[in-house]
Amino acid sequence: MPLLLALPLALLVFIAILLLLLPLSLWQRLRSSGARRQARPWLVSLNLWSTVLSTLLFAIFAAIAGYWWPNAWAYAALGWLAGLLLGALGHALTRFEAAPETLFYTPNLWLVLALTLMIVVRLVAGLVQGWQASVGGVAWPQSGWLSHAGLLAMAAVLLGYAGMYALLLRRRVQHHLRYRRHVMPRR
Repeated sequence: MPLLLALPLALLVFIAILLLLLPLSLWQRLRSSGARRQARPWLVSLNLWSTVLSTLLFAIFAAIAGYWWPNAWAYAALGWLAGLLLGALGHALTRFEAAPETLFYTPNLWLVLALTLMIVVRLVAGLVQGWQASVGGVAWPQSGWLSHAGLLAMAAVLLGYAGMYALLLRRRVQHHLRYRRHVMPRR
């Protein structure tokens, strides 16, 4: 088989596999989201700083995208602020269990379900839009949640949620560590 034919075929097979595994990955995400977790200080800090880096890179991308997509920066900023509020709500709804050696937490499953549903709705809407644009020649919307800027807003909601949740979780872990050192001094 010629190489020029094998590469597009391999790309199509790869995309098909990704599409077939997407429902499984979303199901696994939901199953693991409501599980009880140990709050390891180094992992919580790594998560926070990774989210900060991702947010900075996203802000740069949103600023560049604003050149082509109207209101991209405004949509991204509003989405990020909404995500910050959702992150604070998620932290308030999280159940914490303090053990002598560590802190355990269980995220709120309903909030995670709502965020996952938001991703699924946007993904399906994007697939429908892509199909309509490629087959029927329908233009992409220029404003609203179905526009490219709306996609940035949804990504910003997720980044804002992750950032605020990680920040508040890190503060909670640090408080737990200080309390543990104060109450149970080492010998």
